Amino acid sequence: MKKRVKYIALLLVSLVFILSACTPFDFNGLLGGKTATVGGTVTDATTGLPLSGVTVKSGNVSGTTDSAGKYALYKVPIANTSISASKSGYVTNTQTLSLVADEQKTVNFTLSPELAQDEELRIVLTWGESPSDLDSHLLVPPDASHLNGYEVDYRTKGIDDPDEYPYAFLDVDDTSSYGPETITIFNTLNHTYKYFVHNYSGSPEITTSNAIVQVYDRNGLRKTYNIPTSGNGRYRYVFDIDASGGIINRNVIQEVAPAL
Repeated sequence: MKKRVKYIALLLVSLVFILSACTPFDFNGLLGGKTATVGGTVTDATTGLPLSGVTVKSGNVSGTTDSAGKYALYKVPIANTSISASKSGYVTNTQTLSLVADEQKTVNFTLSPELAQDEELRIVLTWGESPSDLDSHLLVPPDASHLNGYEVDYRTKGIDDPDEYPYAFLDVDDTSSYGPETITIFNTLNHTYKYFVHNYSGSPEITTSNAIVQVYDRNGLRKTYNIPTSGNGRYRYVFDIDASGGIINRNVIQEVAPAL
């Protein structure tokens, strides 16, 4: 009986020791769980500038971006599979998360301001470190006064006016990796639009870029397109917008640019 009491007492002491070594964010340590550090930068999709006051959260671990748009989350359980960034007036951005023990992982976010009008769409392109320069292109159909249509890109950015053709504007042109590169459509004409991405840098292949295209409307995130893992060429034909405002998936790599 004395041996049993002694054994139980020893077990309780060991349990207290383990608990005392666990911080509030590392309680999973009791069950053998491990943690990592996650940090990065949050930017505004329409300006490319850093956003302060953004809440970044993964599970029960959260933090807020500073004046440089930077955040850091410590002791994030590696079992966590998602991370989100939110700020009033912006669409919340949620990403999948894959962690290993003691890792220091970078996760950047781009937040789109909320859209107010039914006709508005916003296209946001982000990518990795290389290629350094990917370009967004939106082919706008013609109207009665512009019979050849219009191409919104870094050369002809459109007009930041919802009442003037082409009713679309290149908000941000990024040439030094990561993005964002953003086009806002104020009104859609009753004809087909085409959106594609050009690998302006040329190399490496666009399939290595980890480029993501996200499409927003007044209800929030409408479509997400991940980069195809196969295909040859410098052009990624991502989607069409049809005459009724529907989005038709393409998302293929090809040798030549799409045309209206």
